[in-house]
Amino acid sequence: MRLPRGGNLFGRGSSPVIVTLLACVVTLQFLLLTRQHPVKDVKMERVHSQRDIMEVREERMEPVKECSCGTSIVPGTTPDPNPLLFPVPKRDKAFLTIGIPTIKRKGASYYAHTIKSLVSNMSPEEQKEVLIVVLLADTDPTVKAELAGDIRRNFSDAIDAGMLHVIHAPSSYYPNLTITKFTYGQEKHYIQWRAKQNFDYAFMFEYSLDISKYYMQIEDDVITVDGYIGAIKQYIAEQPDTTWTCLEFSELGFIGKLYKNSDLQKLASLLKLFYEEQPVDYTYLYFNMLNTQMVQRLRKPTLFQHQGIHSSYPGKIQPLKDRFFDQMTKLYKGDNPPAEVFTSMKSFLTFLPRLAYEKTEGYFWTHGSPSDGDSFTIVFQQPHRLRRVIIDTGSVGHPEDRLLSGHLEASLTLLKTEVNIQCMNDIMIGDFKDGRIDVDALEESIKFKAMCLRIKITKHQEPWLIVREIAVFTAA
Repeated sequence: MRLPRGGNLFGRGSSPVIVTLLACVVTLQFLLLTRQHPVKDVKMERVHSQRDIMEVREERMEPVKECSCGTSIVPGTTPDPNPLLFPVPKRDKAFLTIGIPTIKRKGASYYAHTIKSLVSNMSPEEQKEVLIVVLLADTDPTVKAELAGDIRRNFSDAIDAGMLHVIHAPSSYYPNLTITKFTYGQEKHYIQWRAKQNFDYAFMFEYSLDISKYYMQIEDDVITVDGYIGAIKQYIAEQPDTTWTCLEFSELGFIGKLYKNSDLQKLASLLKLFYEEQPVDYTYLYFNMLNTQMVQRLRKPTLFQHQGIHSSYPGKIQPLKDRFFDQMTKLYKGDNPPAEVFTSMKSFLTFLPRLAYEKTEGYFWTHGSPSDGDSFTIVFQQPHRLRRVIIDTGSVGHPEDRLLSGHLEASLTLLKTEVNIQCMNDIMIGDFKDGRIDVDALEESIKFKAMCLRIKITKHQEPWLIVREIAVFTAA
């Protein structure tokens, strides 16, 4: 076709017939494309099988919570509007939801120990502001029913209190996992297993939308420490800004990863989009970077330790241990009146001096060898009569990092200026033996109220130093 002068198909003098003909061609092409790729309405339907849950309902129970799971972006993933297996009373929006996917493992079962560790290491007040969501991820209805029955029998109090939610996802939530991309050199069966794991996690995220301020994922084979909820709150408060996406409380896999609830839907969508290409352990790292968090924010010491050996993948042995976890539960539970803590020694990572004195888990760990003359000082806000002081150094994981040579002093006088704090009029009250000191009946030997306690190192040592616990008991 020869163009009119100026190159304009619809230039001056063009025939109206040609214009009409071209318009008809465009319209016909659009209709053909629409016919080839019709837009389907995604209908939400309840696919909750009564057969799946009849065996676990030993009494009349009706689901009471509806899942605000959003619109599926992967064909064939219709969320179940009633995923709860046992009814729970309604609660106000919680501080934290802890998600635990569980599946029957060959040769071992860990989930009960995990739930017990989570619940027993919370205070009664904390139990009122935390939800635990357990996803039964087995595809076999019989196995799922047996596990649900066990949880109901062992944790009925937590369920009836509204603290423990036991859920499952319908088979319709999972797409046909036809694997065509064999990433990371892994075999098809393993990729299918990890692909299903993506949808297990996504379902938990979508179930947990808007029921708490924060969400944290763990596995069903971990333990935690006493006071871990307080430690999580404190680490959140210590962040220098609010732009973070993920805070981590374990270095392993997807254990102890904490997100704001407002990010859960986006994270679930990403897992479902790239279920074939990426395992969960990698996707969350990409998600963090997409949200402009380029550095890891890992709390050390960590709060969760992996205990399982038998993986949820059949036949896989996985004896992983978190390097930054140690049993940091305080044994002596002293009075420990309010005080400030100072030291001349550098801290390793986030093992800060105050952690040795605080009643919650944690300890102080030096970054380097302590030398003669180094000190660790506790300055009370008010003077106190002392009854007993126990100080333990070293730890289960690092027994060599104990104080080899040192003593403990109490100070009568505190001289405080704008630039300096000085404890004066000191009395030595005991020597460390094998990294430990326990001095009792101090109200008889010290007739004054103490303003300070000071650990003094009296000889250089090569091992670093862990001050695991300082327990101060006051006299009436």
